[in-house]
Amino acid sequence: MTDDAFTQRLRSLIGRNCCYFGRDCRIVEILGGSDDEQGHLVLEAFDAVPPIQADQFGQAVFRANEHIEVPIQGPRGEFSEELMHLLDGLETEAAR
Repeated sequence: MTDDAFTQRLRSLIGRNCCYFGRDCRIVEILGGSDDEQGHLVLEAFDAVPPIQADQFGQAVFRANEHIEVPIQGPRGEFSEELMHLLDGLETEAAR
Protein backbone atom coordinates (compact mmCIF):
# COMPACT_ATOMS: atom_id res chain seq x y z
CA MET A 1 0.00 0.00 0.00
CA THR A 2 1.08 3.60 -0.38
CA ASP A 3 2.75 5.48 2.44
CA ASP A 4 0.90 7.73 4.87
CA ALA A 5 2.36 10.99 3.52
CA PHE A 6 1.09 10.25 0.00
CA THR A 7 -2.31 9.20 1.34
CA GLN A 8 -2.55 12.48 3.29
CA ARG A 9 -1.72 14.44 0.12
CA LEU A 10 -4.46 12.56 -1.71
CA ARG A 11 -6.89 13.33 1.15
CA SER A 12 -6.15 17.03 0.67
CA LEU A 13 -7.72 16.72 -2.82
CA ILE A 14 -11.13 15.72 -1.42
CA GLY A 15 -13.76 18.19 -2.61
CA ARG A 16 -11.85 19.27 -5.73
CA ASN A 17 -13.53 19.13 -9.10
CA CYS A 18 -11.74 17.27 -11.86
CA CYS A 19 -12.15 15.87 -15.34
CA TYR A 20 -11.75 12.09 -15.55
CA PHE A 21 -11.63 10.75 -19.11
CA GLY A 22 -13.91 13.56 -20.30
CA ARG A 23 -16.40 13.33 -17.43
CA ASP A 24 -16.85 16.14 -14.89
CA CYS A 25 -16.31 14.71 -11.41
CA ARG A 26 -15.52 15.61 -7.83
CA ILE A 27 -13.13 13.72 -5.55
CA VAL A 28 -15.20 12.54 -2.58
CA GLU A 29 -13.16 9.93 -0.66
CA ILE A 30 -9.94 7.98 -0.35
CA LEU A 31 -10.46 4.31 0.52
CA GLY A 32 -7.38 2.79 2.10
CA GLY A 33 -6.47 -0.75 1.21
CA SER A 34 -5.22 -3.61 3.32
CA ASP A 35 -1.97 -5.50 2.75
CA ASP A 36 -3.56 -7.71 0.08
CA GLU A 37 -5.84 -5.07 -1.43
CA GLN A 38 -5.04 -1.74 -3.04
CA GLY A 39 -6.64 1.56 -2.08
CA HIS A 40 -9.03 3.56 -4.24
CA LEU A 41 -9.81 7.21 -4.87
CA VAL A 42 -13.60 7.71 -5.18
CA LEU A 43 -15.05 10.18 -7.68
CA GLU A 44 -18.64 11.40 -8.01
CA ALA A 45 -19.56 11.90 -11.67
CA PHE A 46 -21.78 14.81 -12.68
CA ASP A 47 -23.61 13.63 -15.78
CA ALA A 48 -26.39 15.68 -17.41
CA VAL A 49 -28.88 12.96 -16.53
CA PRO A 50 -27.71 10.78 -13.63
CA PRO A 51 -28.28 7.03 -13.99
CA ILE A 52 -31.22 5.33 -12.31
CA GLN A 53 -30.35 3.57 -9.07
CA ALA A 54 -31.97 0.25 -8.25
CA ASP A 55 -32.95 -1.12 -4.86
CA GLN A 56 -31.91 -4.57 -3.58
CA PHE A 57 -34.70 -6.17 -5.66
CA GLY A 58 -33.61 -4.53 -8.92
CA GLN A 59 -36.51 -2.07 -9.00
CA ALA A 60 -35.82 1.49 -10.18
CA VAL A 61 -35.92 3.82 -7.21
CA PHE A 62 -34.33 7.20 -7.99
CA ARG A 63 -31.61 8.94 -9.97
CA ALA A 64 -28.26 9.53 -8.33
CA ASN A 65 -24.76 10.47 -9.43
CA GLU A 66 -22.48 7.58 -10.30
CA HIS A 67 -19.45 6.90 -8.10
CA ILE A 68 -16.24 5.78 -9.77
CA GLU A 69 -13.44 4.00 -7.91
CA VAL A 70 -9.99 4.81 -9.29
CA PRO A 71 -7.28 2.35 -8.15
CA ILE A 72 -4.30 4.01 -6.51
CA GLN A 73 -1.81 1.27 -7.40
CA GLY A 74 -1.38 -0.95 -10.41
CA PRO A 75 -0.87 -4.73 -10.34
CA ARG A 76 2.91 -4.45 -9.78
CA GLY A 77 2.71 -1.85 -6.99
CA GLU A 78 3.34 1.20 -9.19
CA PHE A 79 0.86 4.08 -9.36
CA SER A 80 -2.04 3.15 -11.64
CA GLU A 81 -2.45 4.71 -15.07
CA GLU A 82 -5.93 5.88 -14.07
CA LEU A 83 -4.58 7.76 -11.03
CA MET A 84 -1.81 9.36 -13.10
CA HIS A 85 -4.39 10.47 -15.70
CA LEU A 86 -6.50 12.04 -12.95
CA LEU A 87 -3.53 13.82 -11.35
CA ASP A 88 -2.35 15.11 -14.74
CA GLY A 89 -5.84 16.54 -15.30
CA LEU A 90 -5.74 18.30 -11.92
CA GLU A 91 -2.34 19.77 -12.74
CA THR A 92 -3.56 21.03 -16.12
CA GLU A 93 -6.68 22.55 -14.57
CA ALA A 94 -4.61 24.31 -11.89
CA ALA A 95 -2.40 25.86 -14.58
CA ARG A 96 -5.37 27.59 -16.22
